[in-house]
Amino acid sequence: MRKGPATRSAGANEPLGFIIASAGNAAALAFESALAAEDLLPRHFAVLRGLRDGEEHAQQQLASALGIPASRLVGLLGLLIERGLVERRESPADARVKLVRLREEGRLELEKLLRLAGASEERLTAGLTAEDRSELRRLLGIVYANVAVEPEGRPVRAW
Repeated sequence: MRKGPATRSAGANEPLGFIIASAGNAAALAFESALAAEDLLPRHFAVLRGLRDGEEHAQQQLASALGIPASRLVGLLGLLIERGLVERRESPADARVKLVRLREEGRLELEKLLRLAGASEERLTAGLTAEDRSELRRLLGIVYANVAVEPEGRPVRAW
């Protein structure tokens, strides 16, 4: 596991970006620990979530939609394919295009991972009311939207 910035208490003058980064790092580490029970990483979770509609997706478009470099997605898919969670095939229209889709085993694994994520979220949001959690999601959504696109218009790399 990685180490990141740590802050014990946030004063009124503490830069908000640092507080968010610190909380995000701690939350990511907790989420990573929860997924470790299945020997998967958050990026594997992101790929499974990205395929959850059950449709076939062009590998390149999936990488773009997830904000994961295409070269890194190949390795992530390799493990998921090896485990029988995802399948990949050539597009009948263009052999250069690889199509991927979630298998039934992958859907079941995603359900398991969502339960693990829920347990991690309970720890993350302990002491918050349902209304607090809803407001936190809303506010973080705004913050994310403010920074999710690089100045050149490209999506910020996720995970």
